[in-house]
Amino acid sequence: MTYVYQGHIEKIPILEEILSLSSIPAAQVAYIGDDLTDVVVMKRVGLSIATANARPEVKRSAMHVTQTPGGSGAVREVAEMLLKAQGHWQGLLRKYEIDGAGEGS
Repeated sequence: MTYVYQGHIEKIPILEEILSLSSIPAAQVAYIGDDLTDVVVMKRVGLSIATANARPEVKRSAMHVTQTPGGSGAVREVAEMLLKAQGHWQGLLRKYEIDGAGEGS
């Protein structure tokens, strides 16, 4: 990971800093959150995701809610979802010599 920020309540300045440093438009950013302070960022990015154990208010603000709770594989679930949506999943399975015919392919 290039940018890691932890323990911050005010998230908009951090989002703006990352967007500026990376030159990535907000519309191409995915953000995963679970608490009220995450909603302000979720409203400013292209893909907002709440974890299964997020506050109900956060889930209502998200475009997608994971099946997996935060801390139990929610980020992994989203990474796999994005890789599949971008057409990279089957290539990863082939790279690691995994039969892609089963569940999750």
